[in-house]
Amino acid sequence: MAWWLKNNIRMVQNNIRDIDARIDIDKHIQWLKDLGANTLQIGCGGITAFHPTELDCQWESPYMKGDFFGEMLEKCHANGIRVIARFDFSKTHESFYEAHPDWYFRSADGSPVRYHDTVATCVNGAYQRERSLDILREVLTKYPVDGIFFNMFGYITFDYSGNYVGICQCDNCRRRFKEMYGEELPVKEDIDDPVFRKYMEFKKITVDEMLTKIHNLARELNPECAVSTYADTGVDIVRNESNSAVDRPLPFWIYNSSDNVGEIEGSYEDKISSNCCINAVDLPYRFMGVSDSLNQIRLYGDLAAGGSLDWCIIGNFEDYHDYENFESVKKIFHFHKQYESYFGHFSPKTRILVVKEGSRKELCAEYRGIYHMLKEAHLLFTVVKLNALESHIKEFDEYDFILLPDVHQVSEPVLDALKQTRASVIATGLALEEQADALQALFGISLKEKVTDVRGTYLKTDPADVFSDFAEKKKYWVFLDGPYCGMELGEETRGLLPKVEKARFGPPERCYGHEETDEPMMAEFRNKNLYVPWNIGTLYYKLGYDEFKRLLLDAMSSIRTLPRLFETNAPEMVEIFFAECEPSVYLLQMINMTGWNGMTFFEPWALDGMEVRFTGISPVSAEVMTEEGLKPVPLEDGCLKCPMKKGQLYQAFKIQV
Repeated sequence: MAWWLKNNIRMVQNNIRDIDARIDIDKHIQWLKDLGANTLQIGCGGITAFHPTELDCQWESPYMKGDFFGEMLEKCHANGIRVIARFDFSKTHESFYEAHPDWYFRSADGSPVRYHDTVATCVNGAYQRERSLDILREVLTKYPVDGIFFNMFGYITFDYSGNYVGICQCDNCRRRFKEMYGEELPVKEDIDDPVFRKYMEFKKITVDEMLTKIHNLARELNPECAVSTYADTGVDIVRNESNSAVDRPLPFWIYNSSDNVGEIEGSYEDKISSNCCINAVDLPYRFMGVSDSLNQIRLYGDLAAGGSLDWCIIGNFEDYHDYENFESVKKIFHFHKQYESYFGHFSPKTRILVVKEGSRKELCAEYRGIYHMLKEAHLLFTVVKLNALESHIKEFDEYDFILLPDVHQVSEPVLDALKQTRASVIATGLALEEQADALQALFGISLKEKVTDVRGTYLKTDPADVFSDFAEKKKYWVFLDGPYCGMELGEETRGLLPKVEKARFGPPERCYGHEETDEPMMAEFRNKNLYVPWNIGTLYYKLGYDEFKRLLLDAMSSIRTLPRLFETNAPEMVEIFFAECEPSVYLLQMINMTGWNGMTFFEPWALDGMEVRFTGISPVSAEVMTEEGLKPVPLEDGCLKCPMKKGQLYQAFKIQV
């Protein structure tokens, strides 16, 4: 088995600066050992070479004396620490520009993108397509690295300050796009433009082509070298990040780590997830860390979802300016080291599959809202990326529900499997709107024209036998906001949630005249599948009204019992993970996020009476994982009492069945 597939990585990434080529390497390694790291990811080449290079396409750090990277690698290996060499081919030092202008990105006006003393390169230029391979060949031939990682790989449309620079218009991009599609390059990103959609395909094809070349080169020169970047083609370790940004639109995505890890663990058997928990509050503020609670939530999310541990700071340890999070990183790394045989190889017995649309980032709000609903309801689920879904077709019948939040189109093999599966298919957020045949086959509906003039519209929670939670609470109307499509229903489809037309808006004296209609805003097909022609997940994600979650879960419950392996009185903001980690052994993990108020992370609450009652398995014993080792805890009729102290963010139990 390749070393990375053991999935027991505890990695620190030092994003080193030119000046760090002069640090005390022995002290650096001692820091890594104290933290409990078994892997270091550190700068090697690209923008700056941290090793002596014989190539005329790299700029060496002027602060380096001798061979910084080579010495770091040798001493790490002597201390049992693997090393992944970090490269960044997105830019070069400006000294190469005059001699090789064809290497570089061009804005619409033909100008390059300069940032300080660097210039942005292009995926289709000779630097990325040829010279990058020369750089890798030099490193892989000279050094026994354990892995190679590429930062900012692919097509970059923003500079480091976040300024939009547009679609590259260099001659190489123009020529290749013309050869492949017979079209001129688009100059504007517009998903409704068919030429831009071709450009999105063009980007994937050309990036995948380079990643495949890199992977083949690495395997040829060093079969034990893992390839890693923020992609899933030609890589062994899929990188992602849990990070923050001061200008990022709210709401804050609290499940960032478990989401990032879960989509890789659920989608691929031959890759592992390395979700990097960025210590910094933002790129311009790299020397201040996020709150300790958030840092722990991110790392525990990596651990609990089945990924490796991955944590990053800028520069070296000695002159870093914020050590607040170091102790908790050390605690979590050492906990993982103590129990690593139980982690990284989970077999979740989930009965809900959520499909994640990976190519349209702007659509993730619908997915996130559904994700949030299921997490708060303590319903276990598996995430599979849309581009990996065909490889999971044979598993469809293992699920009770397959959810398609804002998945606009599926392949024919996937559609055929969805038609035949025993699972109930739930589609939300105008899913499959580009496939009229799929809508008819799966839901017995056709969509009418999209309606955008919505504000003031309501949904009537009828019929009461479906939306029973609302009948008990005597809540009859729920507001609708955002675009929707009306539906024509076939004979086998029942309409739910009739629309209440908006009335006059103004002073209270004039607010009347709402008309209850028969037009359904949810469709139930053959008492099996559900279609929601509006953004129920997005509304929950952005606004948080519990009614949207209750509408969906009520409707799902009306067609099939919601699958649970356990019942719990845990608060909604306790994230629970439950999976088999070896035959007849399960791991129950809890992350206590009750200290999060939506903006700030405070110390989590004490949860004195929390318990879990197992309904899908028959446990015979339970042990809690502590720093002192596994300690038995009582099980009473399949019920585990699992209180958490004030300030306790995480706990894990080994359950024997």
